[in-house]
Amino acid sequence: MKNTVDRLVRYFTEGVGTYTTGATVGIEVETQFIDDAGRPIPSSIADKIFRSSFSFWNDDSWNVTAMNDVTITEMTRVHGDDRMLYELGRHNIELSFSPRAREIAVDEAVVVLERLMVVARGCGAYPFLGPVFESDENLLLIPDERDATWLALDGIKALNLLARTSSVQFTIDVRPENAILLLNELGKKIWTFLPEYPQDALWKRYIAESPAGYKSDRYGGPLFFRNIEDYCERLVEHNVVLNNKLVPHEEVASLNIPLFIRSVWWHFRLKRYGERLCIEIRPLPRKSNESIRDQFSLVQSIVNPFL
Repeated sequence: MKNTVDRLVRYFTEGVGTYTTGATVGIEVETQFIDDAGRPIPSSIADKIFRSSFSFWNDDSWNVTAMNDVTITEMTRVHGDDRMLYELGRHNIELSFSPRAREIAVDEAVVVLERLMVVARGCGAYPFLGPVFESDENLLLIPDERDATWLALDGIKALNLLARTSSVQFTIDVRPENAILLLNELGKKIWTFLPEYPQDALWKRYIAESPAGYKSDRYGGPLFFRNIEDYCERLVEHNVVLNNKLVPHEEVASLNIPLFIRSVWWHFRLKRYGERLCIEIRPLPRKSNESIRDQFSLVQSIVNPFL
């Protein structure tokens, strides 16, 4: 266990540049789509949106980077690392915007989201601009091996709880010496986020109802840390997802650190983006495209004292 903690500490500290806290912002936005009868769109319409988006943004702007049989499941912008992909549900499309200067990040995201809405309407799909779509229907789409692992681990009933949710997430630069301070400040402000985040109840049900046997704080997590070592020690309290089951760290020969970090769903978590150390801010609901500006202003109000 100590070896894993040491590896994680090195991952978060070695080779990290001293970028200004808040200098760049990455954004992930999930949008659920419904048809004109108010039902979640089928995968055939979702695929049509992907293909129409590909031609709408010009063939030299995006590449198809993943397919499931003949269905497009991911597209990536040629210049940069922006992506368009499925988020569990067959009707749920995520736009992931790689970090760019905070002055332009939200504006650029909103422009692309508005274009996606136009393309979707041309395909007979309409955005459901809300955080939770009420449905007992099996909405799961399993486009790749990673999602197939989660299906085998969690089962349809538990995983389907998350297939009808959509969120907004921001990933911001943080100077290494500010990382734990800012995480703790975000933790102090958690009740600024959760009353507007109805997904919280579904995530807690997912953790409780999954047969995987997760620790209860694998979602949400601790909110306060003494230092980076304490952060990593708390992280390795959670087992690794390997071969469709949870495995203790001491039984894992070669830990895929980025994949492991993504599998522990704390409200606020550290990430590496190249040589940048970042904090991902997760408990934000999907609303209108314009509301993303207000959500970013909320995040900025917490980050500004650390600039």
